[in-house]
Amino acid sequence: MSGGRESGGERGEYRLTGNRRKWIVLAVLTLAAAGLLSPWASDLPDGLERVAGDLGFIDRETAVHSFSPMPDYEVPGIRGEAARTGLAGLIGSGVLGAVLWCALRALAKKER
Repeated sequence: MSGGRESGGERGEYRLTGNRRKWIVLAVLTLAAAGLLSPWASDLPDGLERVAGDLGFIDRETAVHSFSPMPDYEVPGIRGEAARTGLAGLIGSGVLGAVLWCALRALAKKER
């Protein structure tokens, strides 16, 4: 990753890319996929859930599960399963995007 001084800027900020439009399009596509396609994700258990069921300790999940902000990848308190799942996908993508943005900003500043 190479950060370069912003052209024409006097603030001394570093840029992560020279093509901002590309990142905006990727962000919009990611959010659209997370919000619109996640309601059609498979209802089958994922790998860890499958192993827990096969080995007989799936019932122990409630202890940790009760502290989850979005249990079963759904936002509680919203009508409609598709809306709950789609909103969870949007929130998850937004949080991950914010963490990535902060990490890249910190790394770009270290390159000075």
